[in-house]
Amino acid sequence: MGLKQTFFLCIALIAAAVFQGCSSTSWVVVDEEALDISDYELVMSRYYLESTNGISPNQPLIHFDLKSINTYEYAERVKTERYIQRYRPRIGYVLLGAAGAGLSYYAAFSDQLLDRPTDEQRYALMGAGTLLTGLSFMNMKPVGEPTRTGESRLLRQTGTATEVDTTDARPYNTGNPGIRISYNNRVLVENEEWDFNGGRISINLAEEVDAGIFGESPTQNIVVEAFYDSLSQKKEVSVPSVFEQFVVVDVQITALRNEPESNPGNILTDLAEGSQLKLVSKEGDWYKVLYGISETWVSANDVRTIWRPSEFASDLSVIAIPNVPFGSIDVERNIPVLGRSSLNSGAFILSNNQYEGELSERIYGQRDAKLMEEYFIQGFGVRSTRVFKAMNAPSDLMVERAYSRLAATLNGSRHNLNVYLNGYAEIRDGQVYLLGSELTEGGELPLIDLSKLFRAFNNLDLNSIKVFADLDILNESGSSAALEDLASIITDQNFASAVFFASRPDQRSGIYSSTNGEQNRHSIFTYYLAEAIKQRNMSMNAIFDHLERNVPFTSRSLYERPQNPLFFGNRELELLN
Repeated sequence: MGLKQTFFLCIALIAAAVFQGCSSTSWVVVDEEALDISDYELVMSRYYLESTNGISPNQPLIHFDLKSINTYEYAERVKTERYIQRYRPRIGYVLLGAAGAGLSYYAAFSDQLLDRPTDEQRYALMGAGTLLTGLSFMNMKPVGEPTRTGESRLLRQTGTATEVDTTDARPYNTGNPGIRISYNNRVLVENEEWDFNGGRISINLAEEVDAGIFGESPTQNIVVEAFYDSLSQKKEVSVPSVFEQFVVVDVQITALRNEPESNPGNILTDLAEGSQLKLVSKEGDWYKVLYGISETWVSANDVRTIWRPSEFASDLSVIAIPNVPFGSIDVERNIPVLGRSSLNSGAFILSNNQYEGELSERIYGQRDAKLMEEYFIQGFGVRSTRVFKAMNAPSDLMVERAYSRLAATLNGSRHNLNVYLNGYAEIRDGQVYLLGSELTEGGELPLIDLSKLFRAFNNLDLNSIKVFADLDILNESGSSAALEDLASIITDQNFASAVFFASRPDQRSGIYSSTNGEQNRHSIFTYYLAEAIKQRNMSMNAIFDHLERNVPFTSRSLYERPQNPLFFGNRELELLN
């Protein structure tokens, strides 16, 4: 081999040194106490009932799950893992071996170092060069970190370890579970033959509990207990987490409003007794309720709250009475002109229909007052400037101010005075009082003394006076003496006087409206009073006869209760003088 061949051989060896490498594998101990999950023994099991699920009116289900706490003993063994390590020749040793090999080959095939080497010498030199080359490749260095192959082995056992695991369990005997539901220390439901659903006891509280037992604001929780074999578990849930609250109209008619205030302009419609709406919240004396998808308002005094399952909302009974404008009812139209406009006539209207506190609104009370005002002006000929009103008077003070304006206007020649009163009233110590509209600091409605007002009317220079009192007396009294005494304050002083009362003291003054019948939107008394005048009944006797024929009959038809109007005074007195 010549020098040229030797040179190319060295280059090839160096290139091989650069690109050639190898790898090896080894098993490494990584844990001497590794758990052998395939080698275990169940030492002990303990069962219990657990309830962790949330509950809501949309999902009123409470679950008690059968659980098992299992104790296992596992074998601990030596754990080894397999790694791969890559190696690469050391370049310095490769170059050194290549140089030695080249020198040996050069000596073997040239006469420069040895004079005519024999064949044995050449073979020895070539063997030495090959050996040097091989040895240079044997000296390698590791490249990077060992790489895990993912293979592992568990070897000899070194000990044992205990593990505890909680799992869902299945019933472990043939017995049935039992349940008990209590509220306020009273058992509502008890069943010892309930069923498992797999390993679960499921109870639909909305189906098992009667929601009618709960008051407006329940302070106690519903207590639910589950039993199985010797196991038991108890959970308390609040009433609002199971049921939703609804309101039911508890008066004959109440107004549905778009704002929480008593204002004729914010009435959306009227709701009949028994109408049901979903409660959103309570704010003061008002309930925010859902009417369809709209948030609306009703007076808290006109409804009662109930608790029901959430699906009750899909079957609500809402009896809406459309809100029609004034002039739509027959007695509001075509009012006859019975007398000419006169400066010798006046009118006084005292109407309370909106009350603070627990009293319901006197539905249609304001409409009744407007109706009588129109009859006084259009029918009786009273000029509008001589109609004096005290609307929703909180106390005597507003009434006295209205009376003062009346007295100043009617000062002079004799006048004919027409008076209309409506609102809630009470009889105390034989005296009749109209209730004021606003609560006092003590939380009570003030009393407006009607005897004082009637005596004030006697101070006016009157030719005649007619009083139409639509009083809804709250405290029942079997005797009419208090009303007769009140009327006598006027009738004893003026022969040309008449006083009408809507009912006896032990009766209520109802409104003329029924759920499935006529909607006349006035009190029964005021409606038939206006009807009597519209039919031109001109004497007190004829008007009272019309009231006696119609008011009791209508009240019994609508409410199955009596309402007998009363009259005191001169029956022969004409409506207009």
